Amino acid sequence: MRQPLLRTILPALASLLLIGNEALAQNDVPRYEIGGQFSLLSLNSPSSQDSIGLKDYFDNPCVEFDLKCLRVEPGFGARFTYNLTSRIALEAEGNFFPGRPLNKFGAFTTGGVPAGHIYQAQFGIKAGKRFKKVGVFMKVRPGFVGFTEASEFTGFKLKTFFDPSHGTMVQLENAEFRIGKATCPSVDVGGVVEFYPSRRIVTRLDVGDTIIRYGIYREELGVVCPLCCPCPTRLFERPAETRHNLQFSAGVGVRF
Repeated sequence: MRQPLLRTILPALASLLLIGNEALAQNDVPRYEIGGQFSLLSLNSPSSQDSIGLKDYFDNPCVEFDLKCLRVEPGFGARFTYNLTSRIALEAEGNFFPGRPLNKFGAFTTGGVPAGHIYQAQFGIKAGKRFKKVGVFMKVRPGFVGFTEASEFTGFKLKTFFDPSHGTMVQLENAEFRIGKATCPSVDVGGVVEFYPSRRIVTRLDVGDTIIRYGIYREELGVVCPLCCPCPTRLFERPAETRHNLQFSAGVGVRF
């Protein structure tokens, strides 16, 4: 996992361990919890050549599009919790977001911004304090966020074109891409409020920052070529980026 994510995880884990200084104490809290939740992920998409206003290789400004990078995706999921004590628990959670977002042209996004269905898995620790009917916790849960549709650069291939300006055939390098899945490391950091209407039932509200680390991405650079001449492929390369994404979940579970 990349260094920026580690700088987020380590201080938060240290704080959680300090909160849970009674980690070995026995309690009457049920050991296991299984539940489901509804989740909203406010996805802050990575940069694309449209959204950052590129200059082409001739240093001429390209048109900058006014794109809204933020989109909200509704989804659902399940959670398993193992309560080590009344204050500390280990958790595993998975969510699925079935929407397929559209770009500004009304088509499914397959360029620099990953698209398709979104799936998420987070595994980590929850620590805090329980009262008679309410519990308040912090959480740190590393994991991953995946996308079912993402464009991937596979390399260059020579293609033959007719050059009318010289009346000859020429060979130029053309970039090739394929559409596949993309999986990005993530960390879920935030807070949890639980309500206990009975010993066996728990309702829960989560608010957190889902930090996603997108890797290096390449796509064809949008350069306009003369109609009379073939044009070699130029690439736009986006470096790895970290994005913060607000996520809200509400769910209910059974304790046993």
